[in-house]
Order: sequence, then structure tokens, then C-alpha cells
Amino acid sequence: MYTTISNILKDAVRRKYAVVACSAINMEMARGIVSAASRANAPIIFLLGQNMMRQHAKAELLIPMIRTLAEYAPVPIATCLDHGNDPERILYSFRNGFSSIMYDGSLLPFEKNIENTKRVAEAVHSMGMGIEGELGHVGIAAACDGRDSSLYTDPADAERFAMETGVDCLAVAVGTAHGEYPKGYVPHISFERISEIRSRLPEMPLALHGGSGSGEENIIKAVEAGINKVNVVTDLFIAARNYLRDETASHPDIPYIELMSGMEKAVSLLAGKWISMTGSEGKADGIRPVNRIRTLESFEVVGLSE
Repeated sequence: MYTTISNILKDAVRRKYAVVACSAINMEMARGIVSAASRANAPIIFLLGQNMMRQHAKAELLIPMIRTLAEYAPVPIATCLDHGNDPERILYSFRNGFSSIMYDGSLLPFEKNIENTKRVAEAVHSMGMGIEGELGHVGIAAACDGRDSSLYTDPADAERFAMETGVDCLAVAVGTAHGEYPKGYVPHISFERISEIRSRLPEMPLALHGGSGSGEENIIKAVEAGINKVNVVTDLFIAARNYLRDETASHPDIPYIELMSGMEKAVSLLAGKWISMTGSEGKADGIRPVNRIRTLESFEVVGLSE
């Protein structure tokens, strides 16, 4: 079933669990993730970022493939433009069949972030799609940005932002960061901050970006505190890379199809662990089919500014 993040995450809030959101840049990763979700009877969200699409993962190829997998899968599947802030990329998403968009205005002044996010939300909702916004700023793991509490989401601001923008999900900054953390470093997540935001926004799905490398205990506690969507990209990329490296080193003459099948399995196994960790296993049956997503050849998101 192909649907939106808003449809999936409403159930996650109601039943107090989180949905894994991960990236696939080829068929093997996509199939591995869908097989893990199907095996666990769990909803899943696919992320494609602006830079990822520019470098390799073209939406024209990947979105139709994911939508086809969703048609045959027994579980709800959504796609989401990740960290979109370029009007051209947002239009590109409208044209290429995404079900949802994350608009990232987190580096803008607060009032401008509200203004821009509201404008994008209106356009997205007119297409039958879902939207995620970000308040606070989730930085880069290698720079240990998660240690900077000045980047964290302010609970009072979060309440106003959610009410004025009309987003379907709110990404919060609470101590995690994007990418691979320095060796041996595990982020400190402010569960108190999550709980306070949740108390102010009892029905708003909350997203945790930078889940990779954050530690199983941290993820479980974050979900208990109120997180409903956990982004996991780097861990799956590392799993795919490490499998290919190790397998070609030990079996240099391995047939290519066998190699790709093995990588698909490695991604599927790790995705399954994350599904179990976030509490989404067995939750697919509670999400009813909804798909009112439209695509179009021309659409203008006007007035976005810095």
C-alpha cells in the first residue's frame, strides 16, 4: 500500500511507537527494506534527500520502483523528500510521485521558518501529500553538533510552529546529528526535551533525525518519551558497504547476482533490527489504506526566501 507519512504516523502517535524511515539508492536496498517491513508486518518510510538525488538516486527511477514494491507489499509504505529547501527540488518531488515532503527551514529565523513551512504545507496538502517540518537544527555527527544544546528545539516554539504551519510531523533536535559519529561516541539524547514537546503537542508525530549510531538503549528511550519516526540512513549504507567489502575480499570471484542478493539480505537484516527496536513490528494492520496523492506537470511554490 502506497500512502503518506501523515497516514502512517497518526497510528504511531495513537499506539505510541515509531516508524523507521530509511534511504535506498538502488533496487537491492529497496527490496531489502520492503522485505524486512513485510516480514515484520510493519509500516516503513523511504527517504530521498536533495543531494542524494543529485549525486545518484534519481527520483524518476527510484520512486516508480518503490511505488511498485508498495503495490505488492502487505504493509503501508510512504516516500518522503528529505530536507527539502529548494523550490526546484520540491517541484521535482511533486512531478515524480513522492507521497510526502520534508521541508527544512531550520536554519532560517523562526518567523521565516514558520512562513515558508506554512506556504509549502499548503501546496503539499493540495496535492494530497504529507509534510514534515523541522524546528531546532539537527547538525552533522562528525562535528558533534548534537552536543550543542543551543540547536535543540524549544518546546514552546514547537507548539506555536506546529499550530501555525499545519505540518503533519515535526522533526526535533534533541541531541542526535546526521551521518557517522566519531568512533566510540554515542550521543546524549535529551529525553526530557522530547517529553516536554510531546506534552505540548500530544497528537503531533515527532521525528528523530540522525538515528544511526545512536545506540539501542537511546532509541528505545526516545520512543518511550514520544518519538514516532526515526531516520536511519548511515547505518544501512554502512551495512551494505561492509558486506560488499568483506564478501569481495573473501570471495573475489563471487557471481555478481549472488553478491547483490547478499547485500540485499544484509540490508534487510539490519532494517529488521531497527523495526524491532522502534516498536513498529506488527503495527501495519492498524493503518487503513489511504492514497489521494496527485502528481502534476507544473506547480509553483512561490515566495520561499531566506
